[in-house]
Amino acid sequence: MTRQWLREIEVTISGSAGTITVKDLKIDFSVQKSIGSKQNTATISVWNLTKSHRKQLGEEFDQIELKVGYRDGPKTVLFKGSIRDVTHTKETADIQSEIECGDGDEGINKGAVSKTFDAGTKPKEVIEYVVKEMPKTTLGNLSAGIAKLAPFSRPVSLFGWGFQALDSLGRSNGFYWSVQNGQVEVVQYDEVIEDGGPVVVSSETGMIGVPEITDKGVKVKGLLNANIMPGRQIDVRSDFLDEDSGRDKRKSDEGGGIFRVSSCTFSGSNRGEDYFVEVEGNRVEGGKVRK
Repeated sequence: MTRQWLREIEVTISGSAGTITVKDLKIDFSVQKSIGSKQNTATISVWNLTKSHRKQLGEEFDQIELKVGYRDGPKTVLFKGSIRDVTHTKETADIQSEIECGDGDEGINKGAVSKTFDAGTKPKEVIEYVVKEMPKTTLGNLSAGIAKLAPFSRPVSLFGWGFQALDSLGRSNGFYWSVQNGQVEVVQYDEVIEDGGPVVVSSETGMIGVPEITDKGVKVKGLLNANIMPGRQIDVRSDFLDEDSGRDKRKSDEGGGIFRVSSCTFSGSNRGEDYFVEVEGNRVEGGKVRK
């Protein structure tokens, strides 16, 4: 297993002025993601950028990508989006550049739709059209049931903003949609996105404390793992689970089981102690999300 205390963080900032990659300066971050249409956001702070680079942030440099990982292992994109606002503050000799970011800003703010679909059109075709009209977004993962949604019995007309059209389609067809690192993902209310199998969250993989049981599922905290994403599954194995027994005791294990991630918050620093993920999830039973 990768040595999880040897953390690595990399920030790439790009735009009309070119591209700069930062990994040796001090970097802090906080990233919030959810399964719903509320946009994912990030606050990324970088210390002691050059004066010229600070002046270009948010203007010539308007895109940002945050990668995280552990030494001797791969770095994974944790957040990719647009720079919204930048604040520079000075403490002693150090200058902190705090960068506020949003995922899918251009697609949501500029994606307009205007089209009528004939009766018999499937919702998946309408989703594909809307995403094509949203700048700088592409269609990402869909849960299995999206392709099986029943075709419309009447013509459907869209006019206005694309994100509002997706909201309306989601309410009438029982699905969530979100933008994850520039890709629109769609998952039905009771389904999961099958993407490499559940991520195991246990004391062996860095779980902190014990899971907290909620009305719909669980809250759990662990060492940062960027493979934990909304719509995917986590396999929570609490301290009560005897992992050496060879028996699946998750159903009787307090706080353990399979859950679909509904939201996750990541916090980290390459110079401080933070490098965590806090997850909320809904219980999955028989391959379906429990209501």
